[in-house]
Amino acid sequence: MTEIALVADLHGNWPATQAVEQDIIRRGIQRVWCLGDVVGKGPSSDKTFDWARANCEFILRGNWDEGIGRKLFPKDQFYYDQLGPRRMQALVELPMERHCWFSGKKMRLFHGRPILPEPYFVHEEHDLLAPYFEPDFQIVGYGDVHRQGVRLFGYGQLLFNTGSVGNGFGIAMAQYAILRGEPDSREEAALDVNMVMVPYDKAQAICDAEEAGKRGLVNADLFVKEIQTGHYARGEGRASKAL
Repeated sequence: MTEIALVADLHGNWPATQAVEQDIIRRGIQRVWCLGDVVGKGPSSDKTFDWARANCEFILRGNWDEGIGRKLFPKDQFYYDQLGPRRMQALVELPMERHCWFSGKKMRLFHGRPILPEPYFVHEEHDLLAPYFEPDFQIVGYGDVHRQGVRLFGYGQLLFNTGSVGNGFGIAMAQYAILRGEPDSREEAALDVNMVMVPYDKAQAICDAEEAGKRGLVNADLFVKEIQTGHYARGEGRASKAL
């Protein structure tokens, strides 16, 4: 059987990304897939972007990747300057989703938004999430909401959320998921979905954010509050839709 680490929402938190990398290495996992939002919110988007490009078999495009890559928000100039034109263009070119077979089940992976109209947690009403299993997916996995979860969905269907590496909610740790089974196989086989939470050097992450705030990182204080508490700290407007 093969183990694959699924990471999402790195959000410029370099100490958290390093901690997840070390945990993946310690477990001997050789394959990493990324479900998006490698940039934004935190102070080190260049580092988390470069890490994902170097270590992940593929990266899907998240809402922050889309917004920053397309320069949709003038207040995000900090990220534009930090990433530079080559990384920005690469963000725009990331695919939106991935379809594959895993242990005999057809699986759909995406970030969340921009495919979802708004953030949906795994416990939302059935009718909100059911369309994303159409026409014939048996497993749907995503990120975006920064809160881990696994749910048996309907008959013969599984829904899971990886949580966030760099901005975990609920429990304020670096979060990712592990899939264990037979990738690219249409034959039914054992399948595990495990949620992982990893401690990281939060003091360094806070220091990085505070220093970046002095250099123009918008909402650095809110990012610090979020990684300290595991609670969403953004206000109304753009930020309330950003996670």
